[in-house]
Amino acid sequence: MRWALPIICTAFLGLVGCSAQSVATTSQPDPEKVKMAETKSTNSPPQASVDVSAPSQLTIPKLDIQALIEKTGLTNDGQMDVPDNGDDVAWFEPGTKPGNEGNAVIAGHVDDKEGPAIFYNLHKLDKGDEIFVSDESGNVLTFVVTDKKAYPREDAPLREIFGPTFDHHLNLITCTGLFDKQNKTHEERLVVYTKLQDTKVANAQ
Repeated sequence: MRWALPIICTAFLGLVGCSAQSVATTSQPDPEKVKMAETKSTNSPPQASVDVSAPSQLTIPKLDIQALIEKTGLTNDGQMDVPDNGDDVAWFEPGTKPGNEGNAVIAGHVDDKEGPAIFYNLHKLDKGDEIFVSDESGNVLTFVVTDKKAYPREDAPLREIFGPTFDHHLNLITCTGLFDKQNKTHEERLVVYTKLQDTKVANAQ
């Protein structure tokens, strides 16, 4: 978890592949309307770190999402890499693992050359919605949405998204806003913030 913040200083901006193949320009909601619903927050006690392994599957029941999780890092020019296709999501491996102390980050495409992709409806998540991550050891981690915000792609609180924290967070990232044809990417990035609520340990007695 104690990796240097400069590693990710351009990582957030590097989601140039939020639209896989950068071809589709499906309509996205106005970033000004991407606000957290006024639902009751789920307060749970802090979770102790467990011996988690690399994440393998992301499940979001509300959005009917069940996606494989790829491992990704930085591109040669220092940007955060993205999933190979519109159906999978990608975990930022240089950071922390989901379930451990810190900010884990998973990214997914909003659309691709075929149309809407895995995170097209990510903006529909509300405070209190559950997200499940299964790891390679069979542990199942439950995260609860705490907030969501849209940022200009070149102006985001990188430390808040990627940096160290004593809590156990998972942040989901995709594109939103208008499509910038010149730069072949959307003008904004949507971040859904979640916090660990429960851990179901594999083979627990």
